[in-house]
Amino acid sequence: MGSYLSWLANETGTWWNNDSANMPQIDNALTLGAIGATTNPPLSYEAIVNDPAYYGPLVAAIDKNLSDDDFAATAMSLVVQRETARLVKLHDTHGGFYGCVRAQVAPNMRADADGMLAAGQKFAALGNNVMVKIPGTQAGMYVLEELAALGIPTNPTVIATVSQAIAAAEAFERGRMRALAAGIAPTWSTCAIVMGRAQDYFTALNRERGLGLSVRDLEWAALAIMKRSWDQFKARGCRTVLMPAAFRSPLHVEQLAGGPFCMTIHPSIQTAVEAADRAGEIKREIFYEAPVDADAINRVAAAMPEFKQAIEPDGLTPDGFDTYGAVVMTLGTFDRDGWQKLALLKRG
Repeated sequence: MGSYLSWLANETGTWWNNDSANMPQIDNALTLGAIGATTNPPLSYEAIVNDPAYYGPLVAAIDKNLSDDDFAATAMSLVVQRETARLVKLHDTHGGFYGCVRAQVAPNMRADADGMLAAGQKFAALGNNVMVKIPGTQAGMYVLEELAALGIPTNPTVIATVSQAIAAAEAFERGRMRALAAGIAPTWSTCAIVMGRAQDYFTALNRERGLGLSVRDLEWAALAIMKRSWDQFKARGCRTVLMPAAFRSPLHVEQLAGGPFCMTIHPSIQTAVEAADRAGEIKREIFYEAPVDADAINRVAAAMPEFKQAIEPDGLTPDGFDTYGAVVMTLGTFDRDGWQKLALLKRG
C-alpha cells in the first residue's frame, strides 16, 4: 500500500517539504515524495552540530572578526548552500517551488526593513532555488513586496493569524505586479501558516489562565486558522500558495490532505503520521475543505480572545502583527534557540 506521505505526494494535489536541514532526513523525505526543504535558525544550528565532519572545518574558516549577526548569517548560509546543491536538479527539472530551500533572515531584524531586505538579497544570491523567509511583521510585509518586485521568491513565515496571511498575499501581489511592469519575470511565494506555533501560544494561555481546554480543542483551533486562511485566499484569488507548517499532530496533516498546499513537515511528524497510518488512526481521504470541529472552536473562542484575533480576517491590523503573542513567542524561540547559538559557534 505504500506510505501515507507517498500517497499524499503522488495521489493528491498536495506537495510537501522536509522541515529539517539534516541531509539524511532530506534524502529520506525525498524518497517519500518531498519536493524541497524548509529551514530556520534552530534547524540550521541543529544541522551544523549534528554533522561536525562536514560543517566543522567550514565554520572554523569563517572570519571570527565578523559581528555576531554576520557570523550567524554566514554559518546559516553554509547549510543553505549544501541544501541548494542537493536540490537544484529537482528545481531545474520542474521549476517553481520544486527543489527549493527556504532561508530565513535574522529573527532579531523583525522591525528592520532595510536590514531584512539586504539579508534577503544575500540569501537569494546563493542559488536560483532559494526562497527567502521573511517574518510576517509590519516591516516584513514591506520587504516581501520589495523582494517580489525584484523577482526573488519568498516564503512569508511566522504567520499565525488570518490577517497576516492576507497581508502577505497582498504584499506579494503588489510586488509581482511591479516586477511585471519592470519587465522582470514574476516569481512565486509560499506562505507559512505556523499552526503549531499558534497552538503553542494558545497552550501557554490555557495553562496560565486555567481555562481547561483540551489539547484536541487547541489542535482544532490551529487547524481553523489554516482553513480560514484558505477560504480567504480562494475568495480573494490569491496567487500565493499556502504552506501549512509547524504541525503538532497527525490530525493536522490528515485534515489538510489533498489541498493545493505546499506543506512543510518535520521528520518527527513524518514518523508520527506513518505510525498513525499503520494503526488506522488517520484516513487516506481528502479533508482539506471539511469543516473543523465546531464545538471545539466554540469552546476556544469563548475562552480566548486571542483566538478570535487570529481567526478573523480583520482580527489584527498591520501595526499589531509584531506584538501578537504567537509572533513574539516564535521569533523569540528562533532567536534564542537558533540565531544566538549560530553566533556562539565563532567562540568554538
